[in-house]
Amino acid sequence: MALSSEAKARLLNLLGTLQTLPTTATSTTNNLLNTANSSTNVTELLNTLNTNGLVDTSLITNLLNTTTTNVTDLLNTTTASATELLNTTTATATGLLNTTTTATTNLLIDLLRLRLLPSLNALRNDLTNRLNQTVQLSTEYETLTGVLLAVLSDYVVLVESDGTMHFVNLSKIETVASL
Repeated sequence: MALSSEAKARLLNLLGTLQTLPTTATSTTNNLLNTANSSTNVTELLNTLNTNGLVDTSLITNLLNTTTTNVTDLLNTTTASATELLNTTTATATGLLNTTTTATTNLLIDLLRLRLLPSLNALRNDLTNRLNQTVQLSTEYETLTGVLLAVLSDYVVLVESDGTMHFVNLSKIETVASL
């Protein structure tokens, strides 16, 4: 991470201040820094340095604040970029999954049609021979009686005596009888 020009200038001022301190102050500072262990709080260390009059800690505090702000900005930018990348990846994966599911479904439907075509062809031929005749068609749910008006590729048209028209899918027809 790059430091701002202001932070660099303050750091240089701090280093200049440390170089101008008397030798005893420098040795005292070194002793204080050597005694600071990993568990020492930065604020406590700065207070100790400030209390002993060794260093103007406002420069260090400002430098730490600038660094903290820069790191926070970098983390926010990284988090936003990662979230955007994750959202894009999720949308792409969802689209791919939907496309694959649709293609698989269509393939299964096509395979089932191919499997059913021979028997549907026979049924279609039988029904074509009964055009304009009164027939009874039974499906899983109902039995219909009427005049067979049309036989198309995947359905038939049947008109009951009261004028009700039915469009029956060939694959749903279970039995056919002439009346």
